[in-house]
Amino acid sequence: MGQNGRVSSSFRSGRAAVTAALTLFAVVLALIPGVANAVDRESETTASRAIAVPAAVDMSTFNPGNIISDAVFFDKTTMSESDVQAFLDSRGGTCRPGHTCLRDYRMSTVSKSADSYCSGYSGAANESAARIIAKVAASCGINPQVLLVTLQKEQALVLATAPSSGHYKFAMGQGCPDTAACDSRYYGFQNQVYGAARQFQIYAEGRYFTWYAPGRTWNILYHPDGSRGCGSSAVYIANKATAGLYYYTPYQPNRAALAAGSGEGDRCSSYGNRNFFRFFSDWFGSTQSPTSALVRGAGRAEVYLVSAGQKHHVQSGADLAILESALGGFVTVSTGYIDILPTGKPASRYAHDPRTGTLYLLQPNGTRHWLRSEALISRYGFVFSSYVDLDARQVDAFRTGEPVADYFRSDGGPEYYRWENGKKRHIVNDVAWSQESSRAGGFVAAIPAAAAARIPKGMALVAAGTLVREDGSDAVYLTGTGTSLSHVPSFALAGDAGASVYRIVPKGTLAGFTRASSPLAPVLRCLGNVYVIDGGAIARVTGAAPAAPAATVPDTVCRALPVSSRTVAAPFFVKDPGADPIYLVDKNTLRHVQSVERLRELVGSKPLSQLSWSAGTLSMMKRGVPVLADGTFVAFGGEKIYVVQGAALRHVPDVRTLIRLAGGSPTVVQLPRGAESSYEMGTPLPAAE
Repeated sequence: MGQNGRVSSSFRSGRAAVTAALTLFAVVLALIPGVANAVDRESETTASRAIAVPAAVDMSTFNPGNIISDAVFFDKTTMSESDVQAFLDSRGGTCRPGHTCLRDYRMSTVSKSADSYCSGYSGAANESAARIIAKVAASCGINPQVLLVTLQKEQALVLATAPSSGHYKFAMGQGCPDTAACDSRYYGFQNQVYGAARQFQIYAEGRYFTWYAPGRTWNILYHPDGSRGCGSSAVYIANKATAGLYYYTPYQPNRAALAAGSGEGDRCSSYGNRNFFRFFSDWFGSTQSPTSALVRGAGRAEVYLVSAGQKHHVQSGADLAILESALGGFVTVSTGYIDILPTGKPASRYAHDPRTGTLYLLQPNGTRHWLRSEALISRYGFVFSSYVDLDARQVDAFRTGEPVADYFRSDGGPEYYRWENGKKRHIVNDVAWSQESSRAGGFVAAIPAAAAARIPKGMALVAAGTLVREDGSDAVYLTGTGTSLSHVPSFALAGDAGASVYRIVPKGTLAGFTRASSPLAPVLRCLGNVYVIDGGAIARVTGAAPAAPAATVPDTVCRALPVSSRTVAAPFFVKDPGADPIYLVDKNTLRHVQSVERLRELVGSKPLSQLSWSAGTLSMMKRGVPVLADGTFVAFGGEKIYVVQGAALRHVPDVRTLIRLAGGSPTVVQLPRGAESSYEMGTPLPAAE
């Protein structure tokens, strides 16, 4: 059968046969019972190339490995006899005198027995071409549109205004290989149509024909004349229908043929499969349409979901994108196909599986999520009864995801929300989401923007233990596990308490939150205890009240901070890990402890509670007078000199005593006047004799 199929001029012209391998293939197939003349011819005459081909089809969409889908090719239900007749009436031109055009053609048919490929044919007198095509399509399970296109591709019968008897004798090019004369068993219009339809089922069976078997890559020639050196290219054959077209016409169009549209390409161009694609696309829409179930009538804007024999208008672009994520992109089909379908409810992302009665929310990533209650359905903006029934294949195209719960987002918006007490709480940033994601199970439902807008706005949801500042404000707060905030006087202090994550949030985010009266401080009172900051955590204080005052903060703020595994007791000694000095915390001041001996005296029999404070936190504290080592000489802005003995200051009454104690010239530490009140005063030393 030919590229345009005319056995007429091309067969009589005696052009070169295909290849030696193809010739051998034909000889082998001739020996197979019931598979006569299975190798098809590719006509290359000027007449074959001159068939008028629609020019409006976008040939850039031609895919040599998937010329037409199996779902389209083998759909025998697309046209009834009356549909075929109406199509022929609308497409056929004015028939010339003395000729019978296809729309008017009639013949008496013969009965054919059923076999594994077709269910047989009951012959009758004076049957129309439309009836024959419709009956053959139903018997052999081939789309009647495919038969009409093949009639045009092979013998131009659909559009012909002056067909001859030969056009009907070889209507489909069936039984006319390049390597032998036409088989007389296939002469005549009925035999041609029935034989070609049956042949397509034989191809699909894959028992005798494996040269272009689907699921594999094959080298497909560009032209039947090997002497031209036109070559071939590797083509992955996606389905049985495309394989069948190559068995029928074993050549692919080259770039020149595709670029030529309805015209001629170059010396290496072939046209049969190009013309099949062009005629089908122009007359009936996409060759891929039913694979996605999303269709649009040619020249129309509306897109429909076709399910359970009905068309459902997809009314929003967001819903269309969701349906396409699993069902594939929408395709253009004939308006006649659209118009004959009954209209159902509008289609959206809210869908129903009739097999199980399950209601689903479909999502942009091609997943389906169980809507467990009518309350959930209403919450996210859907009327309970507005769902559309999907067929089994459509439901199963969507992967199963987590059930719908309390987390959602609006179409087109990056913001995540949590549903809480009838309101939406904005999850303000990545830190907040990291705390919420485990509760959400990783799933955030995408809902229509209008539905999201109708949900009242609640307080923002910020992450507990985060340092936040509203855009446009200088104040930084530490967030608690609830809706309380504590002002943070420095990042260093917050870090020593275990809060180091900092985010700037939109203005107004903290509206409605309760701000604690006391800011974060080194010593905290909350949860019925006293805590002190300690190198990235807070440690519980045991024993008597500490020397430093404690700032009362909300319990929810304390719960957001990490708690050290150890407990500490006053007195507190603090140290910057990057420096040597150790300080005693005395009320709101730091006192440098200048010797190990003095540190031991201060600690006594208690465990040493040495806390880790950063330099930034230490710099926030007032500096008190140092804790002096024994033997230190000190003065307080006057002439009196004291010596430290046993943690007490003793007045040195004269120079001789001073020199004797110092063992020479003494070094006297000068401290501010009045600082002596911070020290314990001992009895004065006796004067030297």
